[in-house]
Amino acid sequence: MRCYWTTFLAIITISGCPGSDTASGTGTGGADEGDGTAGSTQPSGTDTITAGAPPTTGDGGSETTGAPDPTAGTTGDPPATTTGDETTGAVDPPAWAPKGCPEIYAQDILPTFEIELDPEELAGLKAEWEAGDDDNTPDHPVKQFKYQDEIITYASIRLRGNSTWWPGQNKMQFEIGFNTYDKKGRFRGLKKILFDAAEYNRAFLRDRMAMHIFRDLGLPAPCANNARLMLNGEYYGLFTSIEKVDSEFLERVFEFPDGNLYKKGGDWEKKTNEENPDMSDIEALDDADDLADLVPLLNIDQAVLEWAAEAVMPDNDGAWAGGLNLYMYNDPKTGFNVIPWDKDATFDRVEPNVDPYTYTKPNDKGRPLYDIVTHDPEWFDKYIAALAHVRKVAYDVNVLHARMDAWSAQIEEAALADVNKPFTNKEYYKGVETMREFIADRAAFVDVWLACWQNGGTKSGGGQCIPP
Repeated sequence: MRCYWTTFLAIITISGCPGSDTASGTGTGGADEGDGTAGSTQPSGTDTITAGAPPTTGDGGSETTGAPDPTAGTTGDPPATTTGDETTGAVDPPAWAPKGCPEIYAQDILPTFEIELDPEELAGLKAEWEAGDDDNTPDHPVKQFKYQDEIITYASIRLRGNSTWWPGQNKMQFEIGFNTYDKKGRFRGLKKILFDAAEYNRAFLRDRMAMHIFRDLGLPAPCANNARLMLNGEYYGLFTSIEKVDSEFLERVFEFPDGNLYKKGGDWEKKTNEENPDMSDIEALDDADDLADLVPLLNIDQAVLEWAAEAVMPDNDGAWAGGLNLYMYNDPKTGFNVIPWDKDATFDRVEPNVDPYTYTKPNDKGRPLYDIVTHDPEWFDKYIAALAHVRKVAYDVNVLHARMDAWSAQIEEAALADVNKPFTNKEYYKGVETMREFIADRAAFVDVWLACWQNGGTKSGGGQCIPP
């Protein structure tokens, strides 16, 4: 799939979802995913920014936001006519468009999922969590999974996350599978659903906000909201509910979903087409030494925008900062696309003044693709333009604050009642306040930083901007 946005330097083509969740919600079977503000109009945002000239309408983009129009054709051509061929009267098929978020991830709901386990299965999960062995997270049968009036008796449950990162945290994190015992099993069209509860995500909103920003930019990113989890009849806690990146996700957001999907870890792990052991495509990407090697392999325009989004937030553990939290999808039409993942280390996980170009996380795992691309002068200029675009289109302080206020009001009662969260209610409120303040502080820093480059700044030996 392709969506389009235009900067004052170049037209950058990306592969992903439509430019706003409201637009993406119009897909077949998708939720109309606004910001959960109870139908109120979001503020347009009045905080001053130092971005370049506003994006112009191009290839179906919006004049007001630069976001792509989901009705545009997939090649940048004008949308296909629906009036029929002049000579035959035949009606052209509609242009392909990505589907919206599954309804369980709508922003205006706080869903409750009920899970019933046999006591021995629950005891097994707790023992595995306390052991902290990532290689020992087997599936356990679920006696009953219930959402609203829908009951499923063939689901599975297993641990996710790494308990050794959060010693003393008693709150487990889960993956619920619907195709473990029945390969055709689905829940609302999904094979699996995930529940995340990182100790340091004390506002419960980092993943949710980050993924919303990616989708606002038209990037392919999982859907996320919050959810309550009942375990054997008792309230277990509040979680971030995140869409799994799998074949169902690819079918939702990509026009050509049959390519290879890889998850980053110590090594790349193949997640689709596993029956074919060939991984030469990702190996070629890893072996790339220069821009000429990357051009036929990587959707560079899309990667630059994804890195820019991570840099503006910022994200301390993704592709931009040299982390491991990402997927790569080899779209047969566009080449490899970066898919963001696991964004609980975003926003106030770092200081608001980290450099959007030079910063890397402590003990980073390297970011060779980013280095190759941004060391090229032309692509560096496009990266600066992408950062300005992100700041203008998807990091409006007033809009993000409005989301935080609506979402915090939505989840507050559930957060306070969560006795398994590894922090106090006072720390929860502090987490919300800190994240809210950080968003404003980060925007102010990015504005000053962008102004240096846009006004003719030059690189220092370490890559920082030297004012003109």
